[in-house]
Amino acid sequence: MPATRSKAGDRWSQLSRSELVALGRRIVAERLEGLGCTVTPPSSLTGGHLEVRTPSGQSIEVFVSTQRLGGYAFWPKRRFQPAHNRAAAVVLLADADDPRLYLVPSTEWQRASPPLKDRPNVGKKSEPEYGISLARASLPALQRYAWSETSRSETSASGYFR
Repeated sequence: MPATRSKAGDRWSQLSRSELVALGRRIVAERLEGLGCTVTPPSSLTGGHLEVRTPSGQSIEVFVSTQRLGGYAFWPKRRFQPAHNRAAAVVLLADADDPRLYLVPSTEWQRASPPLKDRPNVGKKSEPEYGISLARASLPALQRYAWSETSRSETSASGYFR
């Protein structure tokens, strides 16, 4: 399928939801493999996360969400509990030619601050969730989680996946 732009300028607008999910997982898996990790995809199209083995042998779960600018990525708390070996990767399909990638260690939700959301949803139909606002106004705060291929600091994704 050609990557053409729609009237809104979104080159991904022709992709179905399942194709968007697959695109995000592929982008994240390729980035991880580029860091020397071994990636095992979920056994089903609707599986929740990638199993990652780092070059040092550490096992990490990476929950991937592919979203458009203005969206909201979220994970039910019963499936996504903060742990040192768990992270959320967001593939943001925005104005740029290439998707923007963000990596958020799950432990960040223990002290959630914008753009991270900790929603207990008490008394609501929706179950409790952790989320990330992907509104244009949230992007400056989200930048602290940008997944840069060139950054080598301990707090960057490349430092996380050693």
